Amino acid sequence: MQKVRHKDGCLCFSSRCLVLWTGCLWVLLSLLALLPCVFVLVSSPAWDLGRQAVKGWLQENHGDKKVNDVAGICFDWIDRNHKVVLAGLIITVIVHLLFSLLLILGTMLYKRLLFIPWLVTDMILIIFMVFVFICWTFLSFFVGLLVAVIFPFVSGLLLGVRICLWRQVRFTFIVLGETDRDLLALRKQQAEYKPVPGQGTEQLTYRRKLPSISERSDHDQGQQYSQHDV
Repeated sequence: MQKVRHKDGCLCFSSRCLVLWTGCLWVLLSLLALLPCVFVLVSSPAWDLGRQAVKGWLQENHGDKKVNDVAGICFDWIDRNHKVVLAGLIITVIVHLLFSLLLILGTMLYKRLLFIPWLVTDMILIIFMVFVFICWTFLSFFVGLLVAVIFPFVSGLLLGVRICLWRQVRFTFIVLGETDRDLLALRKQQAEYKPVPGQGTEQLTYRRKLPSISERSDHDQGQQYSQHDV
């Protein structure tokens, strides 16, 4: 079994332990995001309740009128195509959930190839999250001072934690690759020092003949002593 070099971990945890925690965390978050989406998709009253709450918030908001109009147009489009949007969101969450399970399995079995799907999809989600963060940070200045202060801080913190976890998984992926190369080089080196099959059999035969020769010499000496005594 291969072993990962335990270095560059955070706090008291090794890199492999952090990757396991990352996989379990995203499995939990994926389930928490999947269940409400499925419930809203199959329950029309739940979507109607959420739509009324958003429309009420937009009407009560006294920010910039152009920003409110743009937000209202976007929400109307989502309202008309909410089933397609929710279905796409559910598929994305399920795919990322499966890749998170592959990440956990790859960490337990030391299989670096199982890291690749999670690294690719999570990088795409991080890029999308950066885009949403920039857009909503810009829009939050037109909503209110409190939102403009709290939202960038909380979103930036979550985005930073997510990037750090992605880098930790990437580091473990690189370490596993270096470990595989070292093992491959060691196996090649051991294969070069293997004895030739014919040479090994000849040495074994020669070692087996040595006791028989010594026994014959002792037997001949015993016969000579017995004749001399006679």
